[in-house]
Amino acid sequence: MTTIKRVRLETGYLEENEFIYGSATSLVDIQIKNGNVSNITPASEEPTDTDAFDGKELLLLPAIREMHCHLDKSKLGVPWRPVTPASNLVERFTKEIDELDALDLPLKERARNLIELERSHGVTFFRSHIDVHPKVGQRYLEETIELLHEYKGTFEYELVAFPQHGLLRSNAYNDVLTALQSGATLVGGVDPSSLDGDLERSLHQTFELATQFNAPIDIHVHDRDDHGRNTVRELLRLTKEAKWQNKVAISHAFGLNDFIGEERKEVFKELADTGVHIISSLPLNGVFPPLEELHKAGVHVSLGCDNVYDSWSPLGTGNVIEKLNRYLEVYRMRSQEDLTDALSLITDKPFSLAKGQPWLVEGMEADFILVDSSSAAEFVARQNPVLYSFHRGKLVYQKEA
Repeated sequence: MTTIKRVRLETGYLEENEFIYGSATSLVDIQIKNGNVSNITPASEEPTDTDAFDGKELLLLPAIREMHCHLDKSKLGVPWRPVTPASNLVERFTKEIDELDALDLPLKERARNLIELERSHGVTFFRSHIDVHPKVGQRYLEETIELLHEYKGTFEYELVAFPQHGLLRSNAYNDVLTALQSGATLVGGVDPSSLDGDLERSLHQTFELATQFNAPIDIHVHDRDDHGRNTVRELLRLTKEAKWQNKVAISHAFGLNDFIGEERKEVFKELADTGVHIISSLPLNGVFPPLEELHKAGVHVSLGCDNVYDSWSPLGTGNVIEKLNRYLEVYRMRSQEDLTDALSLITDKPFSLAKGQPWLVEGMEADFILVDSSSAAEFVARQNPVLYSFHRGKLVYQKEA
């Protein structure tokens, strides 16, 4: 049993003349058993036990989830070098292997730098795509798994077997299969229409691997126009055919912009009904799906960092909260309610105070952060630093003074 004493929990909104100006909070103690919240009680006035953690009246919020990163690609920790020019996608991913292999710092240490950077921003869950295809075999995956074993008990993770060069184009089926036997937990893919050149066959093999290993799917789809629309339609059809509802994610999903009129409404409803998850890094070039429209249509939407100083981009801070802040700016979300509700996009936990119900309930996994903020709205708007992170009730990060 673990006790976290004297933390603030939001319980509802503060309102004046029909204007919501803040959040009401209660000071509580939280008991944790076997990694789950077992009891929530009003804060005790008794002195803090030596075995208890003193929350110092900080605000308790759900832990952050990084839903899209590439632990095998980051160059964090090596001397600065801008991105090498490339005229197209194929040239970019072909050059990438030689660039990464030429670095003096091993993959494990570069990945460690990215993990530590993201943990400092409250992340206790990573979903990382790891390249597996004939050009690299399983070596990126093997090194990543070796590193992750060192972090056992400090965060959760999912590894996507990612045929970066195209499942069909690079003949990567057996590599993905081997990866799923060796520790990868999701099936990935990239642009089955334009890159693989055979949408139906590529997605058929993707779902074949997924159903064989009972693995969810997370597929990169950058395609626009007919390529993009047809890919979304075929993914929806196969999701229902394979009974893979709530097990399919589309990363990037730029082509969702290209549905119009009644078809747009129908497709967005179908995405919501089948539980297809849309994941975006909100690139500043403006090419990202209509995320707020999808969110309001009931589609599961999440944000992730994607590239953090790698062969694809010299940018990236490793701060998922910064991505949420960009989301708020793009969609001009300013109210206390909108800012509060938006936290679910980086935590995957519903966070709405409209009914006066706290987000934390007994039985929930004890994954949360402590911040010096008056409310979730202030935290996401001001990007206040994460001071402490807990994973299954265990303190796993503490900001240095």
